[in-house]
Amino acid sequence: MRSKSLIVGLLCLFALMVVFSITTNSQKPEEQAEFEIIEIGTGGTPKWSPDGTRLAFLAGGWLCVANAEGKGEIQKIVQLRPWTFDWMSDSAFVISEKTPWTPGGKGRGHKFAIKTIHVNGQIQTIRRDSIIVVPKSDYLTYPSTPLVLRDGTVGYYEIHEKPGGETRTFRIIKEGSLKPEAAIKQMQLAGEGLESIDGTIKKRIPIDKKYGFLKLSPDNTKILAWAERYSGGIVILNLNGKVLTDLDVDAREISPGLFEVGEIVGAMWSPDSKKVLYGLTIEDGHSVYDNDIYMVNVDGTGKVPIAATPDEIERDASWSPDGTKIAYRNETSGKIFVVKLK
Repeated sequence: MRSKSLIVGLLCLFALMVVFSITTNSQKPEEQAEFEIIEIGTGGTPKWSPDGTRLAFLAGGWLCVANAEGKGEIQKIVQLRPWTFDWMSDSAFVISEKTPWTPGGKGRGHKFAIKTIHVNGQIQTIRRDSIIVVPKSDYLTYPSTPLVLRDGTVGYYEIHEKPGGETRTFRIIKEGSLKPEAAIKQMQLAGEGLESIDGTIKKRIPIDKKYGFLKLSPDNTKILAWAERYSGGIVILNLNGKVLTDLDVDAREISPGLFEVGEIVGAMWSPDSKKVLYGLTIEDGHSVYDNDIYMVNVDGTGKVPIAATPDEIERDASWSPDGTKIAYRNETSGKIFVVKLK
């Protein structure tokens, strides 16, 4: 009897295992995607050329350019350590420099410079300014970092600080596809809503103060935001400040003292405003142990990992101008990669 009961029990266990296996295999697996990954080289944050064929980055004190397909040698353009840099056209860059300055041994200040650099290494200085910060003057004039507008217009704000406030005047370095009078009417997030580049058009958006780090979509219809709630999170708002999508990346404890946190700092809209890149960080509140890059549709569906190597920090992701490729940097190894989506 005992052996018969044992056999019956084993048969029941086998039947349960078969049912569990069938049920598990019938469930839709977590969405994964296979992309072609190209190693570009070693360097800092990669930036796409306007035509999407090349990447620029800083490496070893050089401004470098590499083919986005990983072909050919990396070109060293010029030695420099800029404050900021970006492509101005397919053959030139705009950079800003900011260096400490001690005028005559008294006070403290900064020296500002805006320059353009051709891919052949030719440098042209657009503007230089020196200001004393301490003791502070009642009147200061200096440039902002250069901006590359969506139509390709490149310029900067000339900032005038004076008692009672400041004024900003946008100065164009290079025209884009729009005429200057139209280019400066392009909208951006500023203050409590949308504002044209020249500040003459303003539209208030009633956004709750719990949302921060706002990023306007390229089509000017949606806003990517950090939700400043207890566990944080990333949401997409409409232009009335209402939540369209909660991307469900709130901070959660994955082991004692270790948390997975959605990162808004490096989050980016796709060029067609239909997808978002964002980071998931593993940290303990003091140190970051892992950072992965994910892509998701604006409705929260189709979440797939773009770069998710265990125990490695991957960030600085950016879309190619046509949205078919993503460049990112593995901070752990210093290597730059391109992911071909299609």
